[in-house]
Amino acid sequence: EWPLRPGVLFNIVDNYERRNDNNKRVIGTLMGRYDKGTVHVTESFAVPHQETEEEVSMDMEYAMRIGELQKKVNTTMYTVGWYSSGIIINEYSSLIHAFYKCQCPTPVHLTVDTQLKEQKMKINTHITSQLGAKNGTEGCIFTPVPHVITGAEADQVSLKFFQGLRGTRKTPNFNDQEQIINSCDDMISQINIVMGHVKKVIAGEVPSDKELGRQLMEVVQSIPNLDGDTITNMLNSHMQDLLAVEYLTYLTRQQLAISARINQIL
Repeated sequence: EWPLRPGVLFNIVDNYERRNDNNKRVIGTLMGRYDKGTVHVTESFAVPHQETEEEVSMDMEYAMRIGELQKKVNTTMYTVGWYSSGIIINEYSSLIHAFYKCQCPTPVHLTVDTQLKEQKMKINTHITSQLGAKNGTEGCIFTPVPHVITGAEADQVSLKFFQGLRGTRKTPNFNDQEQIINSCDDMISQINIVMGHVKKVIAGEVPSDKELGRQLMEVVQSIPNLDGDTITNMLNSHMQDLLAVEYLTYLTRQQLAISARINQIL
């Protein structure tokens, strides 16, 4: 199974919601890394394109330029494929896939049903296999491959926050202080659960588990011994990095909006 980060899906849905009314679907580049023959899809960005019943065009220069910028930010990240909204694969998909095949040896094609036609967001991943005779007409077939959605700790925090908004139309409050307080309360609650279990084991109320004991020991040993000043400096440094990322994100969105307007005019 090929790992897929939740942030990739959020980017695709956001790209689809911000699309021009003339576009029936959106496409973009998938970024990630290779590990022992497995593709880890970790990032994605939208690529401007125009598609009609007669032809399709995409800004290939933009896709390559943003891909190179992504590699400069993270040297372990490479172009691993592309995505599109919707679950339909047509002849234009083969043309777009041919472009990405020049960027990576085995591009992954990710399709996301953003219209929820089956009352759920259907997600598929594909790779292609060549068809046709040698020195004759050649084509390709998209073959489904298994995938699994995995996330880091930061992804889990974000997903839990959005799950709390299910069933409400209220605008979410992204107050940083409130989020930190909720995270601390959740961590304290989990610590109390663990301490309660440990006390029961010591009292002989429940049997001991050696594997669980080893995991708890690893957690305790992984906690760094830091003083208050060091923690404060780390938080301040993290805040500066966060502000820089937000600023770069804003610039990227503005560039995408300008590029989309120019393509619409042309």
